[in-house]
Amino acid sequence: MNSRHKFVIVFGLALILFLFVELGPASSIAPVKVSALFKEADLVAVVKILSGDTEHYSVTVYKAEVLTAFKGTTANDTIFFGPFVGLGVGSEYFVFLKKSTDDLKIVNANPYYGSIRTFYRIMYDGFSVLESGYDCVFDGKEISQQCDNSVELNPDQVILPASVKVFPADDPGPLTNYHKWVRKSLFIQLLEQIAQDRAAGAPS
Repeated sequence: MNSRHKFVIVFGLALILFLFVELGPASSIAPVKVSALFKEADLVAVVKILSGDTEHYSVTVYKAEVLTAFKGTTANDTIFFGPFVGLGVGSEYFVFLKKSTDDLKIVNANPYYGSIRTFYRIMYDGFSVLESGYDCVFDGKEISQQCDNSVELNPDQVILPASVKVFPADDPGPLTNYHKWVRKSLFIQLLEQIAQDRAAGAPS
């Protein structure tokens, strides 16, 4: 390989890397407004993952406790959902889930959860599960104002109303895995308002 060919290859790789960093990874997942996501889901809640099983079923299964219910469930219910790996046992998430019409098959003997009657599926290739944590990315002069309970999301996939402020102010990029954060209290208020509007028959 001569020096010219090496230069072309190196330049091409550098260009690809530049485009990835500047534009972000391409996604074929359709963006969805949070109000439409709420409408499409059969279950909307804040849950705490109690355990997970990747061994005994045809897909990954999480067992979770419902902490706050917005649709299709009640507080303290136990639910089972999947199928994506990577969620943290003991962590809390806002979940928008669809009842699965597929049979959840047992593939190994003595499954930990037994036969699961109702299984919920994560929608939009994982984007309908939003991690809840504690982050110091918000505005305010004091540290106590800048740090708060949070909800993490990809703002290009889950579209919030313009009135809901997300942080940090800069465009999402590779350093934040193309994610932003919203204060948890405001996100809860948003979901409660969506639920009230739907109950009153207001258009989405």
